[in-house]
Amino acid sequence: MNKKVKIIAVSLVVLVVLGLIIVPKFIAKTDKADDKKQSSNQQSQQTAVDVYVVKLQVLDNDIKTIGNIKANEEAEIHSEVSRKIRGIYFKEGTYVGKGSTLFKLDSDDLTAKLRRQQVDERLAITKLEREKQLLDKGLTSQQEYDVLESTLEQIRADQSITRIDISKTYVRAPFSGLIGLRNVSRGAYVTPQLVLTTMQDISKVKIDFSIPEKYIYFFKKGQKINFMVEGIDDQYEAEIYAFEPKVENNTRTLVLRAITNNPGKKLLPGTFANVTFLVNENKDAKMIPSEALIPKLKGQSVYVLRDGKAVLTDVDIGERNESYVQIISDKINSGDTIIISNILRLRNNSPVKVEKVN
Repeated sequence: MNKKVKIIAVSLVVLVVLGLIIVPKFIAKTDKADDKKQSSNQQSQQTAVDVYVVKLQVLDNDIKTIGNIKANEEAEIHSEVSRKIRGIYFKEGTYVGKGSTLFKLDSDDLTAKLRRQQVDERLAITKLEREKQLLDKGLTSQQEYDVLESTLEQIRADQSITRIDISKTYVRAPFSGLIGLRNVSRGAYVTPQLVLTTMQDISKVKIDFSIPEKYIYFFKKGQKINFMVEGIDDQYEAEIYAFEPKVENNTRTLVLRAITNNPGKKLLPGTFANVTFLVNENKDAKMIPSEALIPKLKGQSVYVLRDGKAVLTDVDIGERNESYVQIISDKINSGDTIIISNILRLRNNSPVKVEKVN
């Protein structure tokens, strides 16, 4: 009996010793598994995001608008008098110099009238000379002499009027440029209301464009603009030289006019120009991608990465371009990291994991 009790006692001691050795190891192993599982859960709760590091950039604050190209000089060619066309002295679409005769109108009756006035002039001169001799001899009065002298002056005045009427039968180019298509033929009877043809001086072209009212104090004469036209890959530069001295009531815009040379005569009047007008330049602008913005009822917000968490921050924005927006508030500074992806899945102070830095 004593031997059996001794065996049981020894067995109990062995079990206790084994328990003291094995149980702590088991507990430690279980704690490590729990810690690993908790760490894994925390990692699975992090949202993968792309970020953008804010840096100062040059911001060109410009206006893009549509302009209209005009000729440097343009005119509709009319006759000053109603007469029949006797001659046409140009080819359509060619260059003509200032003062060149374009059309000659019938002037036979005016030429005949001038000849008669010239005959009357010679006769009046003869009479005046005879009257002068008689006046010198005291055989006529000064009044008679003055009447003949006035008659001669009247004839000469009538000749001047007739010569002016004859000059109006020559339709001449008002400036040098390209002549357009003619609307009449030889023998046609024309009136001052009829457009005979058109002329354009396109050695230079003008560009008319409008800017919003809020920018009217940012431009100045001599300022440059850039523009392009459909079908031409070249970019052109023009200089602002004039403006309409009032703001349009309907559109609240101001019309500006620029001018530029037209080498090769590629720019044609009537075409549209895509104008870029630089208002000002900011060399220290804080720019972030537009997709980082979160619209709110009043204003905008962004998520800023701080200590591994997405911190929701209110911001004030300035100018925009195609891809970026200017931040003008002091809450965002150069060097801050802005979250630009998965922002709809985030909440304030959400843990995040950076996948890509832009």
